Amino acid sequence: MDLDTAIKGRRSIRTYLHKEVPQELLQEVLDTALWAPSGMNKQDWNIIVVRGEPKDRLMEIISRSQAYILPHLQEIFPEKIIQISLQVFKNLGGAPVVLFVYIPKETIRYTEGIDQRSQYHLEFKRFNLLQSASALVQNILLKAHAKGLGTCWMTGPKYMEEEINQFLGMADRELVAIIPVGYPDQSPPAPPRRADVVQWIGF
Repeated sequence: MDLDTAIKGRRSIRTYLHKEVPQELLQEVLDTALWAPSGMNKQDWNIIVVRGEPKDRLMEIISRSQAYILPHLQEIFPEKIIQISLQVFKNLGGAPVVLFVYIPKETIRYTEGIDQRSQYHLEFKRFNLLQSASALVQNILLKAHAKGLGTCWMTGPKYMEEEINQFLGMADRELVAIIPVGYPDQSPPAPPRRADVVQWIGF
């Protein structure tokens, strides 16, 4: 699958087949994804791969994030879309595997009246870590799609980060996203792309 096809064909999958994903295939996806660029090439990220009974226990924790994400969904989507979106928080669409992407935890302490440049100086490390992890997540989504797998980039479960971290034993790490992975049981249509988001200067 060429890059354009992977980028334009990837969808957020919220329903998965009852079919296990071979560990070798997951390893191939992650080995490729880990070639993502990272700030200062630190590659300072972790991926926790969970399936089976531990996944089911984590799913119960993740499901509690529905109450927190609901107000955000209500600002944007009609009721039908909200219910579809919430369903994946209940059971992760039946995905057999879930990935948890982590970065080192950075605590930022602001002072009153701080100027913009000084604020960025304080945020610099976390800013780089988040962008690096986002590049890694995108690589995971694209490589998984190219190998016939479905994924969904989820940030709503971060509302339950404290409980998730405790379960996984992830001290001093920040949860960036979770990604259900499995064989798709749906083929969502492509949402329209926003126009007029690129500004050309000097052309």
